[in-house]
Amino acid sequence: MTRNSSRIDRAARRLLSSIAGTRGARVSAFALAQMGGAGEALMEAGLLVPHGSSTCIVASDDLDDTPVAVITHPLTGRAGHLGNWAWQDERTSERRRVHALDMAAGARRVVAKLDCSLGNDPVPYLDDAALDFGTARLPRRAARVGIWVARGLTRPEGFAAFRELVQRRPSDGLRVVIVLDPPGRMPVPFIRGHELVALEDVVEHEDGLAVAPEILAARLLKGPSHQGPVWVSGDGGVLIVHGKWHEFTGGKQKIAVAMLAEAWLDGDPVLPVARILEEAECGPSVKRLKDLFGGHPTWREVIRESGSNCWLEV
Repeated sequence: MTRNSSRIDRAARRLLSSIAGTRGARVSAFALAQMGGAGEALMEAGLLVPHGSSTCIVASDDLDDTPVAVITHPLTGRAGHLGNWAWQDERTSERRRVHALDMAAGARRVVAKLDCSLGNDPVPYLDDAALDFGTARLPRRAARVGIWVARGLTRPEGFAAFRELVQRRPSDGLRVVIVLDPPGRMPVPFIRGHELVALEDVVEHEDGLAVAPEILAARLLKGPSHQGPVWVSGDGGVLIVHGKWHEFTGGKQKIAVAMLAEAWLDGDPVLPVARILEEAECGPSVKRLKDLFGGHPTWREVIRESGSNCWLEV
C-alpha cells in the first residue's frame, strides 16, 4: 500500500473531519494514539503531517492524562515539568509531537473523481482553509459548477471569514463548497450562489474521501436530509417548503427565489419588490412579482406579494 493510495475508512474520515473543524486543524500525538488505527491511516495517506511540538506535556505519574505546563528547571535550565518522582524532560516526550491536516492533500483526495479545471493546481484562500478547484461538469447538469473544498465553517469566526471571502470573490453561477467539518456540529447559514455540502453526504465509501459525482448531483437536486421548514439551493433553482419541492428554470426567477428564501432564513422575511426586480435585472415591463411568477405553480402558494413588499408564505 503506497503512501498516497492508503484506504480511508469511516473512522479515519470522521477523525479527519473532526480535526478539520478545529481552529488550527492540528492534533497531538497523544490524542492520535487514542484513536486506534484511524490516526495512523491518515498519516500513512499523507493527510496528517508533523507540525512541530506542543508547549505542554502529559504527566506520566499518577496515571494522569492531564496536560501540564512546561517550566524551566531551576538548576539545569532545561524545559520540562516537575513530577512526583522526577523531573520529566519534555524534549524526550513523543507525546508532545503535533500533527496538522495537509489541507491541499486532503482536498485533492476529495475531488479526485471530479473533472475539475484546476484539479492539479487549486487556488488557496484563508491560509489554505478554502481551496478553489475551478469548475466541473456533473451528471444531469448542463452548466458547469464551481468546486471549492473548505474547512472550519462550523466555527462562527471561520464562517465569517468565509462569507467575507465569497463577497470579494462572488460566484459565476452555482459554486459547490464541500465542507470537511463534522456534519451536524452546527447549522451553516445560507449563502446565495453557494451550495455548502457536507463531505459525509456525498462521499464515495469505497474510497473513503472522494466525492461521488452521481451522489453529489443527486444531493444538489434533492437537498440535504435535514432541511427544516425552508430549504433553497444555492442558485435558487430548487425551493422546498415543508417538504414540498418546487423547481425554477428561469435565471430571473432563481435570483428572486434565492433572495426570498435567504430573507426568510435570516429571520427578516419581507423584502421590497423593487429590490428583487432590480437585482434580478428585470426589464421595464416587469413591475411586480406577479409578472415574474404569474404562470408558475408557486405563485400565491408560497410566493406572496402585497403592495410594494413580498415574502415566502411558510
